[in-house]
Order: sequence, then structure tokens, then C-alpha cells
Amino acid sequence: METQDRYVLGQRDDEGFYPVTVDQTAAGTIHRRHGSWYATMPGHPVQRAADRQQAAAHLVTLLDQGKRPTLPAQAPVTPAGLIHGLRATASYSHLMPTVRLNLANLVRAAEAMARLAQLGWTPLEGYPGADQPWLMECRLCGWKGRRFWSHLRGRNGDNTPRPITRHPGCKPVADHAAALTALAAERTRECPCTPKHPTCLSECRDALEAIQTALDGKAMMSAAIYARSLLEPCPAATLRADVLRAASDRRARALRDIRAGKSK
Repeated sequence: METQDRYVLGQRDDEGFYPVTVDQTAAGTIHRRHGSWYATMPGHPVQRAADRQQAAAHLVTLLDQGKRPTLPAQAPVTPAGLIHGLRATASYSHLMPTVRLNLANLVRAAEAMARLAQLGWTPLEGYPGADQPWLMECRLCGWKGRRFWSHLRGRNGDNTPRPITRHPGCKPVADHAAALTALAAERTRECPCTPKHPTCLSECRDALEAIQTALDGKAMMSAAIYARSLLEPCPAATLRADVLRAASDRRARALRDIRAGKSK
């Protein structure tokens, strides 16, 4: 019997996971993240695959090897949620659940969250990447659901959020501008939080260096703690994102200059 005749894909859930049944036995899930597919049998390592069929076929292979979904002895702690291809844990909800923790992704996440505040959305989970469904709440009416950041940020040089109607049942489009103007009064150019979030160039530079040092030393918990200061809600999130981008760009230029000097 062909492998593809043995498995059945269920309906995709809100997080993008397809349940897979093999020979009428629940085998796990498959999902797509950033161009790759992943097969997950609970209690076993996540397997990366080239396409959806290969991912599902991996679950067939596991069952043929006698493996079955199991529950881990202990729920994974935060560092497991930082590994590419795994579901997020409940801890550190402002980190990226399925995006690799590195400086570039942290800056992108900070920019996305700052822009969401400007557009009247509150993220209810960490930044998943531009083309993955992101759970958020509409601040204009309280609706909760999933939207794609790539749609909200605009495409091809047009930064107009899509759809214009935001979501079914939202306030009329004609009322959006006034509502967003009222929300804009909450944003500030100074961080009033305790402890304070980095909003000046030196603070953002130091935060990025601290995170990179933790990542280089495989100190994922420390990196996660530092990263929270870049991604937690803050009235000065727009300023924080702008300065983080500037600090990141300066850091990248400095590293390129160092490499260029060594290559001469």
C-alpha cells in the first residue's frame, strides 16, 4: 500500500497544525513554517521535511517502527518554546513561539508589535513571523482572532493594512480614524514602565549585545529574559522599535567593517 494512501489529514487548526491519522490511528500533526514542513508526534523529536507529503510520511514511518504518541514526563520549559518548529509554551508569551531567537528576528518582532499598537491591535501571543496566523485582539471592538502580519503591514510598498474592514463585525470603516486617533493618545515618547525598557541608542545597543552574548553561550533562559525587555507592551513601543532598528543596523555595519578589515 502506498504511504499516501495510509494517512488522512484533518482540518487545519487556528495555529496552522494539521492533525494526521495513519491507518485510523492518531499519529500527530504536521505544519508549515517559513518554507519548511514539520512533523510532530507528541513525545518524539520534531522532524523537518521538504513538503507536506514527506512530513506526513514521517509519521507513517514512526508508527511502522512501533512508536506511538506519548506525553512527556514534564512539560517543556521556556527554552523549548524557542526552538524552531515547536509549539510555544505558556511562558514568555511575548517571545516568538515559532521563530528562531536571534537579533534580527527580535528587531522584526519589536517593529511588528509597535505597528500593531498604531493600528489598534493587541497581540495575544508572540510574533510568529510575517506569513503565519497571529492571534490578536481588535482594540476598536474587542474581537479576537488570527490575522497575518504580512497583510497588516501592507505589501509591495503600500503600507495600507488589509483588509480595510479589519474583520467581520468591526466598527464601520468611517469610524476607524477617530478610534485610532483616540488610542494614539496612549502612546508616549518616553518609557514610563518599571523596570524601564530600552529606548535610547546606547540602551538598545547594550540590550542587543547582552542577548547575543547569552545566545553565544547557549544561555537561552537569560536570552529570553533580556528579550522580554524588547517585546513587552510599552507605551513607548514605537520609539523602542525605531531605536532598536538603528542600533541593529549600526551593529551590522560595524561587523561588516571588521570582517572587511580582516579580509584585507
